[in-house]
Parts: sequence; C-alpha cells; structure tokens
Amino acid sequence: MNQHSLIALLLVGAFACAALTFWVAVRAFSTGAARYREAFAEQAKMNLERMFLFIDTGQLLALNALVVVAVGLFVFVLTGSLLFTAIACALAALAPRVMFKVFTWRRTNGLRKQLPDAAMLVAGALRAGASVPTAIAQMAAEIRPPISQEFELFMREQRLGVTFEQALDNLEVRVPLEDMSLFNSAMRVSRETGGNLAETLERLADTLRQKLTIEGKIRALTAQGKLQGIVVGLLPFALMLVLVNMEPAAMSKMFTTWYGLAVIGFIVVMEVIGGLIIKKIVTIDI
Repeated sequence: MNQHSLIALLLVGAFACAALTFWVAVRAFSTGAARYREAFAEQAKMNLERMFLFIDTGQLLALNALVVVAVGLFVFVLTGSLLFTAIACALAALAPRVMFKVFTWRRTNGLRKQLPDAAMLVAGALRAGASVPTAIAQMAAEIRPPISQEFELFMREQRLGVTFEQALDNLEVRVPLEDMSLFNSAMRVSRETGGNLAETLERLADTLRQKLTIEGKIRALTAQGKLQGIVVGLLPFALMLVLVNMEPAAMSKMFTTWYGLAVIGFIVVMEVIGGLIIKKIVTIDI
C-alpha cells in the first residue's frame, strides 16, 4: 500500500468517525430534548391544573425556549462572555419553575387567608337551617377564588357520585395545608358523631384568624433580618461591578483566569450558605 492510499484511508476513517460522532450527538440531543419536553409538559400541566389554569404546554415550552435564546443573545451582546451567557440561559430555563412556585405560593397564601371566612359562611348557613352540602354550595357561590374553585370542584365530585369523605380527601390532597386538614377533620368528626358543626367551625375560624395575626406579626418582626440578608448578599456583587468600572484591566483576570473563576465560585457558594443560615434564623414555624 502506497502513501497516497494510506492517507486516503485515514481520511475516510476520520470522516467516518466524525460522522458517527455527529450522529450519536444528534441522537443524544434529540432524545434528551424529547425527554425534557415530556417532563416539562407533564410538570407544567400538573402545576397549571392545580391553579385552575388551562394553557397549552407546547406554547409555554416554545415561549420558554424563545426567552432563553433572547436572554442569551442579550447577555452575550452586553458582556461578550460565554460564562455569563451560559449562566443567564440556565436562569432563563429555570424561570418557569420559579414562576410556578411563586404562583403556587400566592394561591396557597390566598387559600389560607380565605379559609376562616369560608368556615364562617358555612357555619352561618348551618345555623340558618341548611344542610352541610347546601351550606358548602352557598359558601362557594358567595366567596371569591381561589377557595371557591376548590369547593366548587368538591361539590362537582359529589354530584358525580363521589362520597363525602372521598371528596374531602381529594380536597385535602389538592390543598395540602394544615388549616385545610383541620377544616376537613371538623367536617368528618361532626358528620360521624353528630356534634354542633356550626359552633365547631366558628371556633376553628377564630383560631385560624388568630394564627394568621400571629404569623403577620412574626413576618413584620423578621422583615428587618431578611432585608439585612438581602443587602449583605448583594453587596459583594455591587462592589464587583464598581471595581469592574474603576479598574477593568485588573478585574478582567477575575473572569478570564482559572483562579479568578475559582474565586467567583467560592463567593457564590459562601453567599448561598449565608443565605440559608439567615433564612433558618428568620424562619419561625407556628
């Protein structure tokens, strides 16, 4: 075999290896993208249905991809750094999860605030002579969302043949709150033992209002600690921006050398640890 044939054979082998590598990479990317799309659609559909929002998950995924690309291009044009671009794209990709958590927290907080009023409305209807299903239906018609949506679904399940106890269990699964568990327990105990449900619900409503009042006072007392944690956490990054503007040549090594990136990583880790410690201190369970 002459030299030209050997070179041609090596070129063919290199091309075949490159083609195989490209094919494997494309298959892995397409498989990973398909799995991510399925997981995203399933998780988003479950979260949206819990909040009684009916949005096409495909459109939501496309919007998320568009936001990731737009944020990545904007950060790259602004900074010219691939590191910051990758971080910005990762944060943009996590944005839907953060939004779901924020919306879920707001809905849960609204349910906790509305539950005492809902209990009082049910108690008032019971004292007026209404039955338990009728009292719950009247409450759901008079009170505002989000709690009205949950109890309307509760009544709809009963009309479809679900038992009262099973409907209460489903309600507790959809609204995993201690306050809702107390409400459901009061309904079950009164239904089984035949006690004065109206009086029980009134006492429960008063207890839940007192609990909300105490939690509000605690949040007000711990707000200063939370604000201090936010200020102290943002201070290193603000100082870094100031130094970048004052001494760009000296600070460029922070972003272009391995030891500079190691320092940034150490700062981020210490910031996270400090934030968790402050959160642990200012979080008080009742």
